[in-house]
Amino acid sequence: MISHRHQCVFVHVPKTAGISIEHVFLAQYGLTWDERAPLLLRFNPDPALGPERLGHLTATEYVDCGHISEAGFNAYFKFAFVRNPWSRLVSEFNYRRYFTQMSFTEFVREGFPEPCNYSDAYRHVLPQCDYLYDDTGRCLVDFVGRFENLQADFDRVCDTVGIPRTLLPHVNASESGEDASASPRPAGAAAAHAAYYDAETRDLVGRLYQRDIETFGYRFED
Repeated sequence: MISHRHQCVFVHVPKTAGISIEHVFLAQYGLTWDERAPLLLRFNPDPALGPERLGHLTATEYVDCGHISEAGFNAYFKFAFVRNPWSRLVSEFNYRRYFTQMSFTEFVREGFPEPCNYSDAYRHVLPQCDYLYDDTGRCLVDFVGRFENLQADFDRVCDTVGIPRTLLPHVNASESGEDASASPRPAGAAAAHAAYYDAETRDLVGRLYQRDIETFGYRFED
């Protein structure tokens, strides 16, 4: 998402409440979800411009695919949110209703979408670092919030871009495609994703998203 009015770029890592965040910015323009194209949130028929949904561009693609100049990208405030990788994958499994086709164990072992950078389904399982870092290992965003601290971290974003602090909405899943039920749990509550895992799948996901886990300091129980 690019908001030129607020001079910011939101790098939307799937399954981190991104659509709720985008709704807040759309409201600043007086736009509905169906009118979201001006913020670069439209469907994309041209793979040369990025993935199926331009809202899921990686940080490098904003410039590489010609959506903003390098100077503009560098000047704008860039932010993103990340999430516990084990929890994020459970949310993806439920969001796309993979459970109607296979068990969670089967999904982790062999059910991932075929690698294709244009595919939105594939974008949903990309490591989070792939969205935020370039090939040299440099983080391209100015602020990385956490899904687990969603509202407080989004308040910091609001303060930075100059919009009123806004309570993030629970977006209807049928309207936007977001998993509206996947909300941060209350402090001290058990990790809901734990019930989906056995020792094997916990280890497989830990290895698959090792860089995310190490970079953002996540533990399985977080």
